[in-house]
Amino acid sequence: MKKRFFTNARMILPDQRGSILGSLVVEDGMITEIRSGLLTIGLPVAGLAGVIDCQGDYLFPGLIDLHCHGAVGHDAMEATPTAFDRILRHHLSHGTTLTVLSTVSAPLEGILSVLMAAEQYITSTSDGFLAGIHLEGPYFARSRRGAHLESSLREPSDQETRALLKHREIIKRITIAPEIPGACELILELKKHGITISAGHSEASDSEAKTGFDLGVTQVTHLYNCMSSQRSHLGTRTTGLAEAALTRRGVLCELIADGVHLPPTLLRLAWMAKGWEELVLVSDATAGAGMGEGALFDLGGIPCRIANDAAWTGTGSGRRLAGSTACLLDGVRFMVECVGIPLEEAVAMATLVPAKALGIERERGSIDRGKRADLVRVSPAWQVNGVWSSGLKVV
Repeated sequence: MKKRFFTNARMILPDQRGSILGSLVVEDGMITEIRSGLLTIGLPVAGLAGVIDCQGDYLFPGLIDLHCHGAVGHDAMEATPTAFDRILRHHLSHGTTLTVLSTVSAPLEGILSVLMAAEQYITSTSDGFLAGIHLEGPYFARSRRGAHLESSLREPSDQETRALLKHREIIKRITIAPEIPGACELILELKKHGITISAGHSEASDSEAKTGFDLGVTQVTHLYNCMSSQRSHLGTRTTGLAEAALTRRGVLCELIADGVHLPPTLLRLAWMAKGWEELVLVSDATAGAGMGEGALFDLGGIPCRIANDAAWTGTGSGRRLAGSTACLLDGVRFMVECVGIPLEEAVAMATLVPAKALGIERERGSIDRGKRADLVRVSPAWQVNGVWSSGLKVV
């Protein structure tokens, strides 16, 4: 591959270095040089082949989404290359260059179909947009199931665990409620096989949550949403999974910053408690992402409708949020503009932090020499003006 030169770019750099106005050199899909200044001497002039004049736009690392169900009417549970491709391409157009697709609670056969389809998809494609699968369910507390079919919820079993572990390489994370029967044994077994365990859709008490962390739970799924939190009991206050995660060092907390799931105050509270290093932004996007107001779609057998920029299931008192219709970049913007988080920290929460969670921070997740050139050009008005994967323009 010929060299590519990104000039006049406001690059967001890792390790609290903030942003610098400068130029970037890419060769063979890798970042080989970073220079500060407008048109650094020695770089080709704009207009020549292989020169991208960013005209003062931001240059972010490619965004990494650890929790995404779908987009444009398609869901990961379809378990087809077409569905995967359309979901990934939609989010790619909004700056997400690597995605972990998420399942919903379903019979074992349906979950295994997704795992096998993902294995085949990664083997047959070379674009590198799919990182693997996040199993969200079916081991949940019924009272915190959210938009998951109650009939699909169940307790772990040795037989089912053995079937899932045959596909452990493609499984990047499993979300479980640590308090349900069989959860402790499952946590220990998954940890033994190197699978990341996240607590979520849980009614865990403070002590049950801490037991889960002690056994090997290292993350929580969509902090605050579908999980136990502080409440009054017989005149005294008790805490739950949310507070246990916020006060436990080393536990990574997902945040859905779409402006619907959580108010700015709770998002800022999480940031003040954990710092950017232990918070990861996720889209939790469903098939409704990219569809218009009033559009209908299915989420794991549950009919959903888009209303007021969010996905919902049910009506009246039974109405529930059913994931997001946003993309990951929307969450970065919300954290900056509505929560007041520094831009470089919000970007890191959608790039470097998820890269570390996947164990790929040496290859992806930041603009650094020697790393893969997954890049997103974003205007000051948050318009995506280009996406590159391994230095090749894909949007």
